[in-house]
Amino acid sequence: MALTREDLQSLLRWLDEDPEFRSALRQKLFAEPLIIEVRLPTDWMAKVDSRLERLEQDVGALKQDVGTLKQDTGTLKQDVGTLKQDVGTLKQDVGTLKQDVGTLKGKVLEVDHRTKASNIFGMILRKGRNASEFISAKLDEAENQGLVAPQETDFVMAADLLWMGTIRRGKFMDETLVLIGETSWTIERDDVERAVRKAEILKRTGVWAVPFVSGSGWVDEKLREDALKRNVLCVIDGKIEPSRAEWEQLEQTLAYWKP
Repeated sequence: MALTREDLQSLLRWLDEDPEFRSALRQKLFAEPLIIEVRLPTDWMAKVDSRLERLEQDVGALKQDVGTLKQDTGTLKQDVGTLKQDVGTLKQDVGTLKQDVGTLKGKVLEVDHRTKASNIFGMILRKGRNASEFISAKLDEAENQGLVAPQETDFVMAADLLWMGTIRRGKFMDETLVLIGETSWTIERDDVERAVRKAEILKRTGVWAVPFVSGSGWVDEKLREDALKRNVLCVIDGKIEPSRAEWEQLEQTLAYWKP
């Protein structure tokens, strides 16, 4: 006998109204495990297997590429490290070259100032001449008297220029004066210190020596100001400061070093 719509509705109401009947029906219906078998088309599975195989191949290739990339990265790091070392060496070489060029320029300027000493210092001194022999004799005497040490003699005689003459005019006119100086392309503090120290040694021996520094420029403007305050003559491109136009100030500088 076929079930009608009314029969099903009555069954549903019965299940709602009778929990015991509902429980008994559930046990009856689900007494055996429910097995669902899914069958996939064979050709579709073949396609899946083929794609999986290609994917495995692609993954393998990718792993090789990653390994190669790591090797290349390692090589690149080594190359960068070598390049850094080469750049560091190049910087050192450039620094050495700059220092050598600076030294060479200073030597050229030193020779030029020796050649033109009469012109440069002619505004101060008459009968200008090289003072090396005069100073050497004075230092020998002072050394024998115990006034200076041999090392100090060597230090003074290593000056870039020793020049002497008689003062051209003013209150010290016709007195003998020695100029002792250091020449560098760019004047630095050490140049000023060496010139001052050498003049101080000569002053101890009774020689009237005035320090000077000469070059094409200063490492900074403050050094120039400090040098003038310490009564050091400053020669830039052959021009002396204090200048002849500032004769009173120039005389004060000369007087400071008079023994």
